[in-house]
Amino acid sequence: MVSMDPLRNPTPSWEECVEILERLPSLPFDSRIEALERLVRNPSPGIREQALRIGANLLPDTLLTEYLRNDSDAVLRNAGSEILRLRGGRSLPALVGLLEDPDSDVVLQAVLILGRLSDPRALEPLHGVLGHTDPNVVQEAILAVGRLGDARSIPRLLPFLDSDLWLQMAAVQALGDLRSPEAIPFLAERLTDPMVGSLAAEALARIGGRSAFDTLASHWPAGGVEVEEETLLGLLAHVLEGLPAPPETRPAGFREALSARLHDRSQELRTAAARCLLILGPSTWDDAALEVLEAASPSPGVLPVALGRRSDLLRRLLAAEGPARAWGFLLAARFPGEVPAEEILYALASVAERPELLPAAAQLLVKVRLRELAPVLLDLYLRLPANLRSALEPAIDVHREGIAEALAAQGTVDEADRLVLSALLGSPVDEIAKGIMDLPAPLRPGAVSRLIQQEELIRVLPWEDWLMEAPELFAGIAAEAAARYGLLELGPALRERGATAPSAPLLRALGELGDRESIPLLLRLLETRADLRTVTLETLGRIGGPAARMVLQATARNEGPDVRVAYKALAACAVAGDDALFREASSHPDWHVRLASVEVLGRIRNPENTSVLARLAGDPVPAVAHRALSVLES
Repeated sequence: MVSMDPLRNPTPSWEECVEILERLPSLPFDSRIEALERLVRNPSPGIREQALRIGANLLPDTLLTEYLRNDSDAVLRNAGSEILRLRGGRSLPALVGLLEDPDSDVVLQAVLILGRLSDPRALEPLHGVLGHTDPNVVQEAILAVGRLGDARSIPRLLPFLDSDLWLQMAAVQALGDLRSPEAIPFLAERLTDPMVGSLAAEALARIGGRSAFDTLASHWPAGGVEVEEETLLGLLAHVLEGLPAPPETRPAGFREALSARLHDRSQELRTAAARCLLILGPSTWDDAALEVLEAASPSPGVLPVALGRRSDLLRRLLAAEGPARAWGFLLAARFPGEVPAEEILYALASVAERPELLPAAAQLLVKVRLRELAPVLLDLYLRLPANLRSALEPAIDVHREGIAEALAAQGTVDEADRLVLSALLGSPVDEIAKGIMDLPAPLRPGAVSRLIQQEELIRVLPWEDWLMEAPELFAGIAAEAAARYGLLELGPALRERGATAPSAPLLRALGELGDRESIPLLLRLLETRADLRTVTLETLGRIGGPAARMVLQATARNEGPDVRVAYKALAACAVAGDDALFREASSHPDWHVRLASVEVLGRIRNPENTSVLARLAGDPVPAVAHRALSVLES
């Protein structure tokens, strides 16, 4: 039972919060503040988020400052912090003022918020806080300065490298976050520190560049740093991969030391060593490094960064098995002018039996212009299963002339395949349409399905004749064409087929066509075909109209197993007057139904519906609450 005056309850329930939200616009200013202070105490994400957003526009800086100072009420203190953050740059003057507050906890809260805002105007005020007497404030101010990414802060941070441990750690973190090469010498001095050495190495890797590599490499494998070898070598690999070119100089014995790690028991160490060796350029250890990289990276879809400049490895990769061959295709796409013809033709011949290589091969075939590729591409296309061939269509367009010649010279191509390829090569639409009609009837649906994206062709085909002659052959592809291109003239033929052999694709097509004359058929199917009941309800929702809405309303009110589908279908076609049902459904136990209510009540706006939306903004299910909140804000 809802309290008669929920504002008197300091920790209101969800129902009371909903009542407060409904009353909020009509309350006096002071009462609104009191209401918001209660709303933020409810754990529902929808209610709390809406209260915080309202507070960001309603509450003055002075009151938010009082919240931050409220040591006895953690909820209000947290709400004040979140509201100031939500206000973004508008909060800056108030937060800067709080940096001089006598209460260290208030200053700390202000620093934390400024760090999350990342507003560059906060830089100088934060510099001023670096001398604060509270070390917790100083630590967070150091980190906040680092997040702002301004190298002018480096001199301000350097003194903390010789301060207490927690401040040292914060300073090292911040210097790395600044990503300025000017900080490298100072971080290098900390690599041997047993407490912050690992942090310093990570900071150097974030900065990156040649100086960072030289600094890290000078300590490996020489040692003398307080960083685990796996970590240091992984950081070195990261820095090397970010350089515009391999470093011309490096420590003596660097590559030899890397090669020794290729056989380490640690896979992480082996992989980092392999990445370093490969990015450094050709060496006698390339084969061993590639084996390590293949074992660690079985996915063929992404070219490892370490191989991105190694066009010299193309022959080796294309001749390999496993993911390395796909890497060869991807690398060849980057260097189309350096592709070895014999190896690429050999490698492509294997793709039909290894479809996992197809995406990488397709990228290569679009980029490389070797004339010898056309016959191989044609052969690959014909050997692939029909459902995979579309991946090669962009390449066929690129090699159009060569494919046409190869196709003309190839006498054993299936007639349907020849017709499809001719269409892809740009033959006239009327010529392709005649060719399809000349095919034996059982072959036509397959050929048309492969050309379904060619709208001009699809529109000139004799669909109605085909559906009359052989509906069992053509109903499926006709339904797809009708739904895709809105072929309204097919409505009667599809309805007739639906009466004798209904199917889900056919019903969906009637829905896409908005075919109201099919409603009697759909109503019969609701009673006789339980297996099609869901798609039938969805189709009624797409068609809409009084008759469809009446059936959907009755199904929704029936509260049977189809209630969720019925509400979603009705939401798709709801009109003014249906909102009453959705206001009732706003308290339904199924959150999908409540979500459908949000869509309808947001579309049919009036004060009564807005009040219900305000309640749904406090829904315990985040998807419902966030959608309602979004609708209210729009």
